Amino acid sequence: MADPLSRRTLIERGGLAIGILIAGRATSRAVADEEIKEADKIKQTDAHYQRFPKGPQRCQICLQFIPPEQCKIVQGPIFPQGWCQFFAAKENAQ
Repeated sequence: MADPLSRRTLIERGGLAIGILIAGRATSRAVADEEIKEADKIKQTDAHYQRFPKGPQRCQICLQFIPPEQCKIVQGPIFPQGWCQFFAAKENAQ
């Protein structure tokens, strides 16, 4: 015959199950938010994005660049050596 579960065990297991459900919902919400953000970004063609720099200007030193290959305002992937019309150099960029 199986041992009956104690109240403490039930509470611990219930708390664990609730924690897992909450974490799962937060993760799916974060993924959905990221998809919306990417969809709201400017298309590369509209930003006149190119995979090579324009003189010394390149994504790698732009305020909008998120390493390794994302941009805050232009849909990715973005090459660090790329360039677009929204280029804005970071302070002290070289």
